[in-house]
Amino acid sequence: MSSYKSSCLFVGMAAIMIGDLVSLATSRPRIALATTTIKVPELNTTNFDAVQLQGPAVDLGVEHLQRTYGATFNFSHTYLMDPSRPTVPLLVDDVYNFAAKFIFDHADADARVFLSCKRGRGQSTEWNPQRFSLSLTPSPQSFKFIYALLIQNNWTNVAGLVDTRSIDPEYFSRGNRAVFLANFNGKNPALKYIRYNDLVYDSNKGFPAVERALTTLAETSRIVFLFGSGKASMMVLRAAETLGMTNGEYVFFLLTWSRYGMSLDRQDDAWWRVTDATANLTMPMRGYVSRATVVISFGTPYVEGLTPPLRELRQRIVAAARDSYNLRYSQGLVPTFLYGAVEMYMIYGMILNETFNQTGRVLDGVELGSLLRNRTFRLPTANVSFSANGERDIDVIGEVLDPITGDYKLSFVFDAQKQTLNEVSNMTALWPGGLWPPPNEPLCGYFGNSCKVQWSKTSWTLLASISTAVVILAAICTLVAARYLRPVSSTWWLICDIDLTLLRNFGQCDSRIK
Repeated sequence: MSSYKSSCLFVGMAAIMIGDLVSLATSRPRIALATTTIKVPELNTTNFDAVQLQGPAVDLGVEHLQRTYGATFNFSHTYLMDPSRPTVPLLVDDVYNFAAKFIFDHADADARVFLSCKRGRGQSTEWNPQRFSLSLTPSPQSFKFIYALLIQNNWTNVAGLVDTRSIDPEYFSRGNRAVFLANFNGKNPALKYIRYNDLVYDSNKGFPAVERALTTLAETSRIVFLFGSGKASMMVLRAAETLGMTNGEYVFFLLTWSRYGMSLDRQDDAWWRVTDATANLTMPMRGYVSRATVVISFGTPYVEGLTPPLRELRQRIVAAARDSYNLRYSQGLVPTFLYGAVEMYMIYGMILNETFNQTGRVLDGVELGSLLRNRTFRLPTANVSFSANGERDIDVIGEVLDPITGDYKLSFVFDAQKQTLNEVSNMTALWPGGLWPPPNEPLCGYFGNSCKVQWSKTSWTLLASISTAVVILAAICTLVAARYLRPVSSTWWLICDIDLTLLRNFGQCDSRIK
């Protein structure tokens, strides 16, 4: 029995195979499974990290393994959590101790497998070859979409507006900002041409603080990413409209989970509408409508909606939540990521059984991980394809407001399998002012000194007309001056008519005068 040492801190719906994973024993190989989670005290919680919400899907996944492959393998499962420390930051502090204890307690197992059921960013798997992810929101894909869009439109000067009040609990928004800080401004040689400027504000201080941040932004960039809560993003867009920054010269990017909403049952709720100013949304699932905004989100692998297999699985999740966790919620509120969590166990069972039948042993984590990459699994719920990095292939989409319908319209699609960005709508017709893409910097520079005077045909005609009028007027003035304003010094020798008349009236003048 050999061993493979690895750590197990991760997010997203993923599985990591680590530990002593080789067995030639004649008895059933023992597979020890573990899930990191937290237990919150609230009843009917909506905390996606809580065991009460994740547990039903995890339990169904383990049940599937035992029912389908139990004749070949001996599965066991453990939740790694401390009920007295019911928050994710505390779990992050505890997870290494949890993992060490689990490995020690199951030292005689043929395989030790860590599976997580978190609705998170889906971190990159390049650094961890024994990891695979079924996250429905893989942030590496969203970053590839963003980078492709920047390069396609020659945008090299990017800014982020960061709400200090709401950025900390927004782990999706916070994670994407961290990716920007870690890769731009020359930190990643492949992205060295992208300059990123971080601008912070406090939405608690109201619209004046937001407007000050936007005024500062006007001196730095025209390409803007909003990091923070949905309410903070709404405030930014409203202030931008007040300041005249939604005319198409600026482009504001919002990053959110999915336009399909939290569940597959409420797709019509996922379209972005005007949000009540008092709403304190964690993510901008429904935000302030702005024509100068591009909404970046993830597509769905469940393109056919609630198929019969998904409906059956949904019913089982609701029943398990009620019976095992005293969690009561309607079928319409089953989070979509729980379907992916059950799929995670299905795929692990398939690859485990397949390789065991081929080799007669339980492969280690690196071997299993390599066999998952660039492969498609056909499940009752959906077809699941993995990238070369072991992540689920999920397309990333960009939507822009249609000025005619008032709804956000699909405008960009980043194909996860082909790794290509496609513009699927007429952006010139959709974008304010028809000037797409917005400039990388102000047309006349940040100081207004880069514009050259451009003369139109009308301007040249007007200038010629004015010049002609001036010439004619000058000629008239010259003639008048020549006629009435002759200098006296040049006509001293002439005799005036009036003098001649006076002389005639003196008829008796002497001969000398005559």
